[in-house]
Amino acid sequence: MINISFWKRMSALVMAALITVACIGCSPKVNPSSDTTSEAASDADADSNTDGTESTDASVSDVNGSAADSSTEDPENTGNTSTASKNNGGTTTTSKNNSNNGGSASFKEPIYDLKGRTITIGWENAVPKASEKNIFNESVKLTEKKYNCKFKFVQKSDYQGLYQTLINDHASGTATYDVVDLRGYDVYPNAANSGAVLDLSQYYDFENDPTWNTGVFKTLGVFKNKRYGLPYCPNEMGHGIWYNRALFRKYNVTDPWTYVEQDKWNWDTFRAVCKQLTHDTNGDGKPDDWAYTSEDPWLTFISTNNASLLTTTASGAPKFSLNSANALNAIDFVKKLHADNTVPDGKELGAITSSPFNAMTTGHVAMFNYHARYGAVLLNYGIASSDIGWVYMPKGPAATSYTTSTNTKPNMFLIPTAAKSPKELIAAVQDLAAYWDTSREIQRKVTDKTDELYDALKSSLDSNAKKVLYYQAEHPVFNDANSYNIGTILQNELWPSILGGKSAKQAVDTYASKIQAQITAAYNGTLVS
Repeated sequence: MINISFWKRMSALVMAALITVACIGCSPKVNPSSDTTSEAASDADADSNTDGTESTDASVSDVNGSAADSSTEDPENTGNTSTASKNNGGTTTTSKNNSNNGGSASFKEPIYDLKGRTITIGWENAVPKASEKNIFNESVKLTEKKYNCKFKFVQKSDYQGLYQTLINDHASGTATYDVVDLRGYDVYPNAANSGAVLDLSQYYDFENDPTWNTGVFKTLGVFKNKRYGLPYCPNEMGHGIWYNRALFRKYNVTDPWTYVEQDKWNWDTFRAVCKQLTHDTNGDGKPDDWAYTSEDPWLTFISTNNASLLTTTASGAPKFSLNSANALNAIDFVKKLHADNTVPDGKELGAITSSPFNAMTTGHVAMFNYHARYGAVLLNYGIASSDIGWVYMPKGPAATSYTTSTNTKPNMFLIPTAAKSPKELIAAVQDLAAYWDTSREIQRKVTDKTDELYDALKSSLDSNAKKVLYYQAEHPVFNDANSYNIGTILQNELWPSILGGKSAKQAVDTYASKIQAQITAAYNGTLVS
C-alpha cells in the first residue's frame, strides 16, 4: 500500500511549482483534489515557504486611476445605479429579475457607498496583475466602481499560516484581513465551526438574490443552512483519466474515446484495457509497464458507481455510506485491479518514481486520474501534446452517466468576525465574487470562466478533453473527504485491511463507527482542525 500521506505533500509541491498557467481568481495554487486529508497539503505549502512572507500590491484600479476617480463616469453610461449612491452619499438598490434562477423576482441588491474604503484580501495566490485582461480583474474593476471601494490583495503563500492568522485574529478580536480566501475543504465544517468567520446570511439576503440561486453556487459555501463562503469560480477540480497515447500505441490498445463514442467506456472495458497495458518487458516475470495508478483509486471509483463516501441524513448531518451495495462493489473492483497487478504496489512504484503523481512522467505507467491542470505537468516533463489524452472516469454498473468527482470544493471568500462594517463589506465582496450576475454592467455566463481556463490549458487539452473540462464544471461531485479529514483512517487502516485479505464489507463494517464518530465530531464542532 502506497504511503499517500507522503505522496500528497510531494504532489502539492510539484503542482505549486509547475502550474503557473491558470485563470486569475480561480486559485492558481492547485487544491489537492485527489488527496484525502488537508493537513499534509498545508504542510507542503508551509515547507515551500517556511518564512511565511507576504506579497502585497495595490488594487487593480490603481493602475488606471483610483477607485474614486473611476466611479465618476456618467451614470447613464454605466447601466446600473451605483454611481447615484455615491453622488448622494446614501444607499441605493438595483433590481435582479432573472427568471432562469431561483430567488425572488422582486429582489433588489443593496449598493453602498464605501467612500473609497480599501478592502484587503488575504490569499495564497499571486497578486493579480492589473495589466492582464481576465474575468476576475474585470470583476474587481466593476465592483470598485459600483461600491466606491478598492481591493488590495495580499499574498500569503504559507497557506497554513494564512488559516492560522484567521484563527489567531478571532482569539484577539482583530482582523488582519477584511476577507480571507480559503481552500474549499477548509470552509466547512472547520472554519464555519471555529467561530472565526461570519454567517454571511445575517448581513445579506442570499436566499432571495437570484444570482446566488444559480446552479452550484446556491449550495457552495452553505453549512447548516448558513452561508459562510462565497465561491467565485465554477468547479475545475473534477477528475478524469489522463493517459499516454504513446503507450497505448506501443501495445496496440484502443483509445478510450473510441469506447466513449460506443458507450462502452465502463469498468469491464477499463479492466480489459488495464490488462492490455501491463507488460513484463525484460522477461523476469514481473511487470515493467503498468496500466494505472492513483493517489486514491478507491474513492474515485466509488463515485463512478452511483455511490458516495458520505450521504446526508434528514437533519442535514453527514453519514458515512461506504456500506452501500454500490460502494462495496466499487471497492471490490479496485481490489481486482490490484490483484491483476495492473496497478503498481508501493515497492514497484518506488522503483520507478517518487510518487503516483509522477508515475506517468516515467513512461512506464499509462494512466492516472487527476484534474484539468495535470496535462500541463505532463507537457513540462516532455510528453508531446499529441500523446496526452484526458477522458471521463469509466462508468460502474450502477451508473447511468459519467462522474468526475473531487475531494475538495473551489476556493471561497470568507469574512472574519472582527471585520469592520460587515453589511457593506459583504455586499461588495459578494458582488466581486458573482461575475455571472446578469444585472452587471458587463454580463458574463458561468461558463465564461471555464472558457478562460480552457484557453489557458488548451495546449494540453484536445477537443475531447475539453468535453471533460466542461462536464466536470457543469456536473460537479464533491465527496467531502478532505472536509472531514478522514483520509488518515482510509489510507492507513481501511484500504490496507482490504488489500490484506478482508472483504470490502468486513473492512467497512470494522471501521464504520470510528469514521462516523470523527465525521460527527467535525460536523458538530467538537473537533475543529
